[in-house]
Amino acid sequence: MSNELDPPPEQPNDRQTAAAERREARRYPFICPIELIDVGGNTRISARTWDLSLRGCYIDTLNPFPVGTRVRLQLMKNDQRLEFRAEVTSCHMGTGMGLLFEQLTPVQMDTVVSWLEGASSPAESSFRASASAGVSQRASKMNVRFATKLLRVLEHKGILTASEAAELLRDLNS
Repeated sequence: MSNELDPPPEQPNDRQTAAAERREARRYPFICPIELIDVGGNTRISARTWDLSLRGCYIDTLNPFPVGTRVRLQLMKNDQRLEFRAEVTSCHMGTGMGLLFEQLTPVQMDTVVSWLEGASSPAESSFRASASAGVSQRASKMNVRFATKLLRVLEHKGILTASEAAELLRDLNS
């Protein structure tokens, strides 16, 4: 019997699940009440989130909507209500579903960012700086973070020496 608090079961041999596991944004543990309404019908689900990112979330529910279903969402956290649309990208019967948000407005993005700041550890970089900046500045910072991670991986694998990686990181951050 599956517990609603358990993460979705891993199915490494399932190509659809593997494709859905490639995420474009870091996910953070985030639990809050959520209401979902099937855009094409009148089905309503009351559930809770399992995690949240700037691009989507995972919803704990025993009866998830099928992949491809478009939904309207209402999340409530800290007396803030966030409403938007999303699409179901993964479905795990008896456990939950993954949702990909449609493009967020600046107000919606600010709310998600403030929630993620509360969910992230102090050692992690602040979302506020990237969210309050323009879209191009946010993309630029994401590229710098990606490049930094890539350089660290290349150094760890021995493709770059420590001094080469340090020099590239200095150039990247200047």
